Amino acid sequence: MIPALLSATIGVPYLASRLPSGDRTDGSVSPAESSPPESAAAAPASPAAQAEPVRLPVPSPGSLVYASPAPLEGARFHSVEQVLRFDVTKDWVYYNWARKFTGPTDVGLFSVRVPLVTGTQMTALAGSLTYFFNAHGQVEHISFRGRTGDTTQLVYFLGRTYDFQRVAAPAGEQLYQVKRGRRVQSELRTRSEPVLWSTSPHASFAVELELARPGSKRLLPPRAPSLEITQAASVTDTASTPGDSTDSPDDSAGSYLDKVRYATPQEEGQVLWKRWPN
Repeated sequence: MIPALLSATIGVPYLASRLPSGDRTDGSVSPAESSPPESAAAAPASPAAQAEPVRLPVPSPGSLVYASPAPLEGARFHSVEQVLRFDVTKDWVYYNWARKFTGPTDVGLFSVRVPLVTGTQMTALAGSLTYFFNAHGQVEHISFRGRTGDTTQLVYFLGRTYDFQRVAAPAGEQLYQVKRGRRVQSELRTRSEPVLWSTSPHASFAVELELARPGSKRLLPPRAPSLEITQAASVTDTASTPGDSTDSPDDSAGSYLDKVRYATPQEEGQVLWKRWPN
């Protein structure tokens, strides 16, 4: 019995010490396994964690770095056919734009102004779109101020749908109008921007559109005050005879400058934005 007790006293602890950590029956964990190695604790942080933030170069005014990460407001429509129409209502405008500016005008119409972005292609429009509603809730007039990179699609649509015709314009501009007699009813003006950036080609052309409802009696006011000058009567020189000493009755009428009437202060103040809201 004594040799059996000695063998059990020595053999059991020896076998327990030789078993793997996963096969231990008491579930104990050795101190070497519970604490991480000193090499791992003393290891320095990775170079990526200590890297300095990247410094971007100073962008130019036309750089896309200035673009806001927020979604573009007013980018719900992707063609001019969807917005340049007269069968819309105020409820339709309120539903499709989260932000709008409303108010009456001095011509008896109610205006609703909204932002418009029709896409990212070169023919897309970006700017301010205004609907003018009459007392019956119908669109009486549409106004747009903005920019685009290519005016071809807009010009084609207005010519096909609303019969815009090209007319003479100042250098650097393109002018298309719809006339009623001698007065202008609708007008499209496009002009190239004086400074063009390769990083923002979509803003190459400035666009000004005044679109009246077909059949409307409203006409656009003159863009600038005009100087009215009364035509002076032409003076014909008549040969006088040597013995004729009678003066002509037109000599006492005064000079040509006396017949000129200059514009009054009220006429000079009749600019477009005061008479027709843009």
